[in-house]
Amino acid sequence: MLLPAAFGFNAETAHSNTFMRPSEDPDGVAQRARREVEAMAARLVDAGIDVELWEDDPTPPRPDAPFVNNWLSTRRDGRVFLYPMATPSRRAEVRTELVDALGERFEISEVVDWSPLAAEGRALEGTGSLVIDDAGSRVFACRSPRTDPELARRWAALQGLELVLFDALGADATPIYHTNVLLSLAVGISLCGLGQIPTAQRQAVADALRERGEVIELTPPQLDAFAGNMLQLVDRRGAPHLVLSTTALAALRPDERRMLEAKSALLPVAISTIETAGGGSARCLLAENFLRPRPRPRPPAEDRETTSTTSPL
Repeated sequence: MLLPAAFGFNAETAHSNTFMRPSEDPDGVAQRARREVEAMAARLVDAGIDVELWEDDPTPPRPDAPFVNNWLSTRRDGRVFLYPMATPSRRAEVRTELVDALGERFEISEVVDWSPLAAEGRALEGTGSLVIDDAGSRVFACRSPRTDPELARRWAALQGLELVLFDALGADATPIYHTNVLLSLAVGISLCGLGQIPTAQRQAVADALRERGEVIELTPPQLDAFAGNMLQLVDRRGAPHLVLSTTALAALRPDERRMLEAKSALLPVAISTIETAGGGSARCLLAENFLRPRPRPRPPAEDRETTSTTSPL
């Protein structure tokens, strides 16, 4: 996660993100958003989930900085991917010094840097564009100005995953900007706005989701409330927690909530400023860290505590 220094409505990204709303109080929005991210990180830590909380650099201003999962993802094989962002204002978010800092504590086998492809007008915005189902050997992606189909195919091929590529349209018939506001995956259950997918493509997506378990079909008002933007994490004991916003939780029907609670503890967070001004929600604020921690160096022998025991005769 990343604490923003200059969060706010970004008119440039609003062209493709219809979830965003401008504010008449930009300074207040920036302050509230920072508090929301800080409180969310604390809530996760209290639940036993390890959090790396980075600090944003205020120069240049990065209004979408807390959505770090759009430019960075990690894989269990030690690879770190850096992604091409669709708009110039977001390309400054790609910060290799943060990757270097991550490498000081975790084992990185390779950095796969696709961010220069943005200069060619190509985009693939990380786990905003790609909703990954490693257990099912699939990755889902909906076409949009932020998700280049050919790059999605290349990424899936690198991972040995089947790509499920489809279109998804909002109420105004424009492409939904990120796959992860339409689709969320948890163990044994999925949430998806299947009705936003054209009829000719819908069945293939539905079948792929039903292979992995139950499916909650989200309505357009639920999507507008970010009910498609959740992420399942595990705590230090391995217990699952489904992180979602309080807005998303309120949009679920009681039976849908019970279905989710049967699979995972629900961990709601209050991030209404982030949702309104930034057009993203709980999942957008989380970049999963699958890297292995580096072994801690042993202290010199003279610094180690020694103990002695006496065995009874």
